[in-house]
Amino acid sequence: MRKSTTLITGANGEMGRGLITLLHEKKYNNIIAMDLNALDNSISAYCYEEIIGNILDADLIDQLHSEYEFDSIYHLAALLSTQAEFSPRSAHDVNVGGTLNLLNLALEQGRSQGKPVKFFFPSSIAVYGLKNRAEKQAAGIISEDRFLGPVTMYGCNKLYCEHLGTYYSQHYQRLGAEEHHCYIDFRSIRFPGIISSKTVPTGGTSDYIPEMLHAAARGEAYKCFVREDAQIPFMTMPDAVCAIQDIIVAPMKNLNQTVYNIRAFAPTAEEFRQKIIEAFPQARIDYDVNEKRQNMVDSWPADTDDSAARSDWNWNPQHDLKTGMKEYLIPGVKKIYS
Repeated sequence: MRKSTTLITGANGEMGRGLITLLHEKKYNNIIAMDLNALDNSISAYCYEEIIGNILDADLIDQLHSEYEFDSIYHLAALLSTQAEFSPRSAHDVNVGGTLNLLNLALEQGRSQGKPVKFFFPSSIAVYGLKNRAEKQAAGIISEDRFLGPVTMYGCNKLYCEHLGTYYSQHYQRLGAEEHHCYIDFRSIRFPGIISSKTVPTGGTSDYIPEMLHAAARGEAYKCFVREDAQIPFMTMPDAVCAIQDIIVAPMKNLNQTVYNIRAFAPTAEEFRQKIIEAFPQARIDYDVNEKRQNMVDSWPADTDDSAARSDWNWNPQHDLKTGMKEYLIPGVKKIYS
């Protein structure tokens, strides 16, 4: 009998590293980690096996199905929002085609095991599409079912993949002769901007806040590419990683939807800048607005309603803006750049 394992794609990204570390701490010993590059030394020892490969490689996906028995799949691999705008076709190939490959893998795994395979998909507030600043201000805090008109390739990809996940788990081949069985237990989180004390992400349109933080800690000047009043929700990376595991372990009967908003705090760019200056009085942070990237941020909500996640699977972030800065972000960046 094949050993039951957990597959994590995009394993070498910071979210992947954080998730692997958390699972290791929780005694998950059978992690199959997949990435385009070799795993960082900090996590390689936590994995049962490491696979260097591409989620678009159909032969590799078939090989995974034949060699392993997955009880859960965390599909973290993606091309992020800014990169996606420069290469929309590549973004569609990776973000949609790759997700479709993983969903088909989960489906075949579920069929062979005769039970649902848990499938986690990280979505984004980029699925929302507000027309302008006035509509954004009037909309206020947005729930999962409103303003779903993304204006970026990344947002289009994420929204479509949410629907694909729901289709595969609840409606797959509904006109087929075979009675429908649930072979995929699809669960998704729409993440806000994520701030890490360890690395500066690349390719995300919400990166202005982590970039601001890391530049201040390095003693470098930074020009913020959005306006002072730019506002979207954020959270810390540890809270994001914990949320993934929280939704995965929640009983299926408690979940009233497949896709959930979560958030922790929603400062304007200037409010966050002031917090950084409190910690780094010599910080040189100015504004040099990139209108194209600003328009992308303006199409995303100022804040999101996470009440469904709080009700269904007890979502509760560890960090608000004050504790996140004091307990995680400031100590973390000072340690790195000291």
